[in-house]
Amino acid sequence: MIEKGGPLWARGKQTEVGKRRDDAGEILFLAGFFMFCAKHIFGFSLMLTYNNTLDLALTVFSIALPVIKIVLLQRYTPKRIFFTAAAALPVVVSCLLGGYYTFLSGFIFILAMQDIDMDRVVRYSFRLKVILITVHVLWYAVLYAIDPSAIEFNYRVAGEPRHFFLLGHANLFMALLFWTCMEFVFLHYKKVNVLHMTAIWIINLVFYIFTDSNTGIVVLAVATILIAADKLGGRFFSKVITALARYTYAFCAVFFTALAMIYIRLGPIAKAAWLQFDAFFTGRLWFGAYVYDVYGVTWMGRRFTIPDTIFWDGRWFNSFPYFDNYYHGNLLMFGIIHLVFTAIAFIVLGKKLENREKIALILFSLYGIMEVYIVNVNICFVLLIIGKYLYKQEKQIE
Repeated sequence: MIEKGGPLWARGKQTEVGKRRDDAGEILFLAGFFMFCAKHIFGFSLMLTYNNTLDLALTVFSIALPVIKIVLLQRYTPKRIFFTAAAALPVVVSCLLGGYYTFLSGFIFILAMQDIDMDRVVRYSFRLKVILITVHVLWYAVLYAIDPSAIEFNYRVAGEPRHFFLLGHANLFMALLFWTCMEFVFLHYKKVNVLHMTAIWIINLVFYIFTDSNTGIVVLAVATILIAADKLGGRFFSKVITALARYTYAFCAVFFTALAMIYIRLGPIAKAAWLQFDAFFTGRLWFGAYVYDVYGVTWMGRRFTIPDTIFWDGRWFNSFPYFDNYYHGNLLMFGIIHLVFTAIAFIVLGKKLENREKIALILFSLYGIMEVYIVNVNICFVLLIIGKYLYKQEKQIE
């Protein structure tokens, strides 16, 4: 797909060979992205049957197709080859060392974004999510009506049952719903008005009643403020959005990393304040502090095995199979390099983006405080924006 102003790899008339190559690259990208989405839909859906053979096939094709595009169909200057390799190598190594391949797959799609229309990818993702959510909610309603004993729930400690509509977890469902709504906003940003945002709020609040998942509602409030301020605030607020897009991620990375590192060194009064702050985030920071204290941090990531039940700092608690706080997860599983690279990308690219893209970066950074789902580009499209601008200055090589 060609962006306005012509393809990224040509500043003159598009050649027939170039058009065929561009079309082939887009087909490979979208086919691979569809398989990547299907892999995760099958993985977290309780409606669908999944097995190791299907998982392996979807994994292989979802990686192979964008890699073919990257290697055979994309254009590179020598400088860009060096830059891409220098950025990709530590990220790939850290993902392999950390054993989290979802982000590695997502990173491949970031590298494959050359000459891909961002709006087309988001529209594609939006339609898939709408179908996914609608089918699961309707089937869940039928199942709840005819056989409520078959329904599973999530629970908070001593809390009410939380519905997740056969999609893995209540927080995952709300993440899918929130980012689906943000994809709609992204695609129709110039036309988005009070009626659109009211409808989005009603949808999210209705499902919030069932899921009791706070993150989406909190970040939706921020999104509403940013969108309204951008449409009403003119050039001044455009500068504010630019600063927030560039530095919110870096601030959160430093701030939450520091919180994990200082906990065990705090005195009684400061530690009590820390715990109150952690309670505000429903206990999401405690696990990061524990992992940092016991396992430390690396530059390039690693795997570690954590007992199911832990006694630490005078208290017993059940450990988690994942980090709720995205920044702690990146630091402790993938190493410092991950946080640094993403922060640099946001800082460098933030001033070049459209305002809708800047708002998307801000929401991504804030959502990561409470949830780790944003690392999956199938759920959250924002990291693909990096790929859109990665080759912006590429010259024609033919």
